[in-house]
Amino acid sequence: MASRRQLSFQDKLKIITEIDDGMKQIEAVKKYGVSQSTIASFLKKGKQIEEAVNSSEINPQRKRLKVATNKNIDSAMDSILINIENKEEEPFQL
Repeated sequence: MASRRQLSFQDKLKIITEIDDGMKQIEAVKKYGVSQSTIASFLKKGKQIEEAVNSSEINPQRKRLKVATNKNIDSAMDSILINIENKEEEPFQL
C-alpha cells in the first residue's frame, strides 16, 4: 500500500501548470508519486489553488487550505500571541 503524501500549494500549482503545458496526467503521476485521482482533484480545484498561492495571506508552502471560520476568534488569538511575544501583558490573568 502506498504511503500518503501531501504536497504544498506551490507543488500542486506546478503540477497543474505542467499539465496545462502539455504533460500527460500519467506522466505527472509517475513523476510526483501521487494517484491519478489526486491529479484530477488538483485540476478540478485549480483556480482555488492558484488563488491560495498568489494570496499574500497564505504561505504557499502550506499543505491545507483551512481558514478561520470566526474572524473574532482569529483576531483575538492574534492579539494574544502578539501580547505574548511583546510581553506587554499577561494573556490570562486569574
